[in-house]
Amino acid sequence: MSVGSKMTLPEIKSTAVLALIFASRMLGLFMVIPVLALYTGILPGATAATIGIAAGIYGLTQALFQIPCGLLSDYFGRKPVIMAGLIIFIIGSLIAAFSSSIAGLIVGRAIQGIGAVGSAILALVADTTRETVRTRAMALIGVSIGVTFILAFLLGPILNAHIGLSGIFGLTAAMGIGGIFLLMRVNASQKSAPLSVKGQLQTLLQHRDLWRLNLNIFILHAVLTAVFLIFPHKIQEVTALEPHAVWRFYLPVLVASVILVAPLVRYADKPYWQKRLMSAAMIGLGLSVLLLMSGHYGIFLCAATLFFLAFNFLEASLPALVSRIVPKESKGAALGAYSFSQFLGMFAGGILGGCLQQWIGPWAIHVGCLLLIVIGWLTLSIKVRNEIWQEA
Repeated sequence: MSVGSKMTLPEIKSTAVLALIFASRMLGLFMVIPVLALYTGILPGATAATIGIAAGIYGLTQALFQIPCGLLSDYFGRKPVIMAGLIIFIIGSLIAAFSSSIAGLIVGRAIQGIGAVGSAILALVADTTRETVRTRAMALIGVSIGVTFILAFLLGPILNAHIGLSGIFGLTAAMGIGGIFLLMRVNASQKSAPLSVKGQLQTLLQHRDLWRLNLNIFILHAVLTAVFLIFPHKIQEVTALEPHAVWRFYLPVLVASVILVAPLVRYADKPYWQKRLMSAAMIGLGLSVLLLMSGHYGIFLCAATLFFLAFNFLEASLPALVSRIVPKESKGAALGAYSFSQFLGMFAGGILGGCLQQWIGPWAIHVGCLLLIVIGWLTLSIKVRNEIWQEA
């Protein structure tokens, strides 16, 4: 392997620190998902509907503020915007921690989402890495999200039993403070002069390939969120494991998916393989969603591994490609639009998945996810005129 295709020590350090900041925020946010429903009828004003709002409001405010935060990072630099977003995130976490009603919890979660630093973090990763290794750098971010999602579902119920919901939000605030100290260790590159807001918005709206990628990250996270409405129960049904022991299933699945994704990410840095591998990953994701309906342990284990393999690969490849096909001066805004689509997908997946499960049944989530994946695969696979991403 040539030296140019290896990540340098500064690239590894900055990417690892940024991945840790990203993951620590997401861990705190995800940990409340498996325990919020337990507080229905316990917190004042907590009904099934208001608990659903508390769970989903974060994704909505995150989506709404990603593009503005991305634009601001192009003008004022990545680190100041990330710092401000982490402070807002901490304030929201503390409001939720000290709330004694569901209304306060909803307000806290909404404020957490306003600290939408995902796009600025991704832009800073792109700023501090070369194009030849950027997919590998983004892979660390993508894998951190996958690992965080699993850890959150493992740790959430355990922490809730010991420190309660308020304690979880307090721990989330502490993670935000830790993120600020970590951010100080990142050396940001000099920002280039950004386009005007009008120019950036025109670039985003007219960039057909960009919105094809944004559609696919929306689908990916809608599928992830919807599947996890039924996945924990399915694990217990197939494996007969108690809730405190499900880590025995998650651990080998996660380790195997991370090991298998590494060579795929390496090939995804090559333009020839970009589109082909992403299309194949979409097929794998759809196949895994179907096979997750199986009650056979071996099939279910393989399906879960394939699901996280496809998810981790796409989670790494999509933002790397976005950062390649847009001008440097619009990178923050473009990744803001990308993160907007990502979090809107989480919000939509939770709402639509919950409705399908309640009104039709768990099998409808599998079918609905499969239809979304087919749409995503078609947008990736069908060649359009003047397509530029393979030359990026």
